Amino acid sequence: MSFKQMLAGREPVIAARVSTREQKKTLDAQVSACESWLKSQGITRKPKVFKGVGSGTEPNPPVIVEAVDYCTSKPGKTFLVLRDFQRMSRNWRYGAKLMIPLYENDIPVVSVLKNSMSSTESSPQDDDWLIAVYMGIGAQEVDLLKKRTRSGTLAAAKLGILPGTTLDFYENDSLNPYRELHRLLRAGIGQNETARRLNKSSSWFRKRRDFFKVIQERGGDALVEDWLDMTDKIRTIYQEQPKKGDGLKIRKAVARMTSGFMKRPYDFDKPTDAQLLDYVMNFKNFAPKRTK
Repeated sequence: MSFKQMLAGREPVIAARVSTREQKKTLDAQVSACESWLKSQGITRKPKVFKGVGSGTEPNPPVIVEAVDYCTSKPGKTFLVLRDFQRMSRNWRYGAKLMIPLYENDIPVVSVLKNSMSSTESSPQDDDWLIAVYMGIGAQEVDLLKKRTRSGTLAAAKLGILPGTTLDFYENDSLNPYRELHRLLRAGIGQNETARRLNKSSSWFRKRRDFFKVIQERGGDALVEDWLDMTDKIRTIYQEQPKKGDGLKIRKAVARMTSGFMKRPYDFDKPTDAQLLDYVMNFKNFAPKRTK
């Protein structure tokens, strides 16, 4: 029996999901893939479409919940179309929970990539059990990625490397704005005047003022001066290196290897001059390792 025959009289409901806002541009491609499958099966009824952002590792991705609720409001009269079963969930536990009301309300779920359909209480399918395998594979991929990321982050921290955006050293500014900020704070100059003199925003002022306060509380004036001294040295390195080719790679190596001290100087040792020279001369050794 063809899909057209098995799904006759039912309204197609397409659900497209991506995990992040950066991936939103691929939602239309998911919808198009589902629409193309419907057309290839001779199913001409216009589909109801749900699309949105929601992590597949969440218990209840909003767009999937919305589509499931719509389908279950019409028992036996709809079928859910996904690009692949992992759009339902990338965690087989949560995915199974989302599939149960569809199963109980006689609503099959179709994966256009697998050209496969789930069972319902009234319509069992031979390969229904594979859906759990597909979701399980997705869950395993996510778990392994989390494990590798956590392991890599911990190993990097031991080397003084912290993830995230590195500090802006403003090498094009004639004066070190961090050192000038510290000087103006000690002189009692207020937020608006300091921001004006440094050509920085009020939020930049507040964020850095609070950062200096934390360093002062945890390490005193000596630690603040160590941190400022390091910004001076890194600014000099940046000013000596071009913003392309090996110069850019040197900048990235220095920023990466000093990120721990620059973000949390009270938790990491200040890099020595010998270490800074090593980062510059042997920058290729300090690039992040690529993982497959």
